Amino acid sequence: MSIHRSTAVGLGFGATILASLTFAHEEDPKWKDREAPFHGPIYHADGSTDGLAGDGGVAGVAFDANNAAILSWFPLNTLSAGATEGNDCWGYVTPQGREIAIMGMSNGTAFVDVTNPIGAYQIGFISGPTSIWRDIKVFGTRAYAVSEGGQGIQVINLANADQGQVSLTGTVTTGGTTSSHNVALNTQSGFLYRCGGGSNIGLRMYDLNQSATNPPFVGEWNDRYVHDAQVVSYTSGPYAGKEVAFCCAGFNNGSGSTGLYIVDVTNKAAPALLGSVLYPNAAYSHQGWLSEDRQWFYLGDELDEGSSVPYSTVVVLNVQDLTNPRFVAARNNGNEAITHNFYTANGKLFCANYRSGMRIFDIGGDGTMLTESGYFDTYPDSDAAHFNGLWSLFPYFPSGTVIGSDMERGLFVWRVGPDPLQFVFPSPVGELLNPDGDTIDVDIVPLPGELVVPGTAVVTVEVDDTSEDFALTPMGGNRYRASIPQQACGQRGGISFRAKSQSGEWLRWPRLTAHSVTWAQDLQVAFDESMEAGSTGWSPGIAGDTAASGKWAYGDPIGTAAQPENDHTTDGTKCFFTGQGTAGGQDGENDIDSGFTTLVSPPFSAATIADPVVSFWYWLSNNTGANPGVDPLRTDLSFDNGLTWTTVFQTVATSTDWTRHEFRVRDFGPPSLAMRLRFVAADYSPPSTVEAAIDDIRVEGLSCPGDAVAGDVDGDGIVGGSDLSLVLGSWGSANAAADVDGSGAVDGADLAIVLVNWS
Repeated sequence: MSIHRSTAVGLGFGATILASLTFAHEEDPKWKDREAPFHGPIYHADGSTDGLAGDGGVAGVAFDANNAAILSWFPLNTLSAGATEGNDCWGYVTPQGREIAIMGMSNGTAFVDVTNPIGAYQIGFISGPTSIWRDIKVFGTRAYAVSEGGQGIQVINLANADQGQVSLTGTVTTGGTTSSHNVALNTQSGFLYRCGGGSNIGLRMYDLNQSATNPPFVGEWNDRYVHDAQVVSYTSGPYAGKEVAFCCAGFNNGSGSTGLYIVDVTNKAAPALLGSVLYPNAAYSHQGWLSEDRQWFYLGDELDEGSSVPYSTVVVLNVQDLTNPRFVAARNNGNEAITHNFYTANGKLFCANYRSGMRIFDIGGDGTMLTESGYFDTYPDSDAAHFNGLWSLFPYFPSGTVIGSDMERGLFVWRVGPDPLQFVFPSPVGELLNPDGDTIDVDIVPLPGELVVPGTAVVTVEVDDTSEDFALTPMGGNRYRASIPQQACGQRGGISFRAKSQSGEWLRWPRLTAHSVTWAQDLQVAFDESMEAGSTGWSPGIAGDTAASGKWAYGDPIGTAAQPENDHTTDGTKCFFTGQGTAGGQDGENDIDSGFTTLVSPPFSAATIADPVVSFWYWLSNNTGANPGVDPLRTDLSFDNGLTWTTVFQTVATSTDWTRHEFRVRDFGPPSLAMRLRFVAADYSPPSTVEAAIDDIRVEGLSCPGDAVAGDVDGDGIVGGSDLSLVLGSWGSANAAADVDGSGAVDGADLAIVLVNWS
């Protein structure tokens, strides 16, 4: 499974109430999964958006990515204040070479100049019928927009886009019902094809050669409902002279006998089916795209993930023989998100996969092997099989800029490929920094043709709720030195490095959140449990638990709105959680019901480290149902191997993101050699939907200048024979000097500490 992390930082955001929209397909799952749109400012990676560039978050959100980076981002509210949802996108290149991103939204179509991708700006907006389905294609200097909201084909004039102007020049309403689900356009032939838009409607064809602004309706093919299509002209080989439509289609509005149907549309008055192919586990043939050599068709099924297949799946079809297309393979990347729109360019397959965002695959072998080589996750909260996140992509700008349209988050403008600046550390950056001040060396290595803009390389030090930049000192070549100022011993915080490339882009290490550090001389770890090695020694669910369902379980959780999709551990998959659901199941189908469930840790020792602190990450969802916000998650600590317990933390606040909590052991009692943790989650009457999870437990202690050495009874800085003699000589007494663990009596626990720390 591919696991991706995201963390909300910095700037907040607002959400609007979803407006009432007109739907042609209210049974469509996108209707059921709708969420309020993200609202925030425009982001530019060149730093021109105050307070956003290079701070580790983009308008308050950190996006996980690999071989792709955000250069500009336009949340929906910045494109149109009335937009409640985003949908499709396309692109246009002007006569002067300017690159224009085109994005459909619930209330119209937006146009953004992305020629300078790190400083993109909007040039226009054309209102349209209200619908969450809108699609746009371009021919010549015209864009053609259709929607399920009706009103036919909007014809938009792009001839003055070089001057920053777009305008609506007309609307075409011929060809029956004025609604369309999608639009395909063959730029080779100059014919436009409306797809779907009503009960069992297939392709409706228009001749743009006769009139770009008022094209005549010249034919249709209604043997199947066509959800989407790619139409191309063959100029060589056995099909030379033919115009062919590759239709994702089926009966019963696409759900019956769903598959790929290949139609000869050369003669618009008499289209003919050449061949068709069904494929295993078919649920709804949604969209697909030909390989650049037209030997293969990569198809996405919109309803198979979460039901008939577990992961994001690309169906590979052999279409060399148009009369006999064949299923070849089903490829997946181990991610659970739903596939949506695919496009091929420059030997790669670009996929818009809803909650997992943009996925980029290298097409290898004979065209049937797909290897994921990059991604940008636009939906940080989860990768679950729900209909939110990235709708579509356009990877065809000559510059290599790629754009994407997200349902909730708007228009993304990306660079695809390696970062122009690479941060390389001669020595690994550890967890500890010297309280008296420290230095870290870093090599900032530019790609060929790039360089570090002088004076922009800094280290950011985060302590509590403040952060401060300190300029890096050039040491010659690519080497820079960071001087970290002194902090109080025991202070926790974070550091990150940032610099600006010659191309104007700010780069940061780490990409998402700051690297966690502690100012101390030494870090002693007594217990470190990431849950990845297994559940040995843990007791999930014990005698006396009363929960009827949703008892603690170990494994890889299946995400719902109440349960985490991913564990907390970076690059991990496992944790403890309450009640595993099933893929595609309903929220709360196996949540805690009618009582409590208990998770007990194996024993650990905290007596041999200085001032131990326990930390862990938890998840609690309890805010829906008949008794929201009341059912608790409680943490108990035992100093005697589970005979007695002390409550150290309890919360009823919903935290549907992983949240860290820590406490000092000595605040509750003297550290001992046999300690345990206990986590109790409950759902009491009246019932609510309650889910909890626990991950990444750590018990550690810090040593600071002047700290006493554990077991050094005589204070000479060494644990040795004299300390042993003092403990044995005071055995059974309350001699405070020899009472190493502070229990009130000199006993075996004190002897054990001396022996463990023997110098």
